[in-house]
Amino acid sequence: MQFSVIYSVDTPAGIDVLGHAPPHVHDLWDQTEGDGQFEYGYLEGRWEGGHHRKWCAVLSRGQFDEFIRRCGLTAEDVRTMGSLGAPGVGFGWAPAISFTGDDPDAILSAYVSPLPETRKNELGDSDWERVRDAVLAVYA
Repeated sequence: MQFSVIYSVDTPAGIDVLGHAPPHVHDLWDQTEGDGQFEYGYLEGRWEGGHHRKWCAVLSRGQFDEFIRRCGLTAEDVRTMGSLGAPGVGFGWAPAISFTGDDPDAILSAYVSPLPETRKNELGDSDWERVRDAVLAVYA
């Protein structure tokens, strides 16, 4: 199985956003957003003038495990609207699982779309629920 990942990091002004970068950021990941998309200035104080990055990648299971471990993320058992244009999926919509990190110096979030290897041409809702449950059992 591969994992399509959209990973977002926001930090206060005094914290280096790259300290929360995923492993192998220059080899595996494409940066799609920078400080111009920082949206947490309304939090005031140290968050004013903060930093933002968003990266996307398609990862193998081993790469995904390293990413989750390095960034301190866990899966959330919540329903999402999915990802639009997830890497490896194309321009369409893909079901996604939300991952977040608990860090006082960063807002960390990832939308993850598992890409199971299958012989089916199309996966239905029951297929997605089985994949979702399996991911939550391992990463929640």
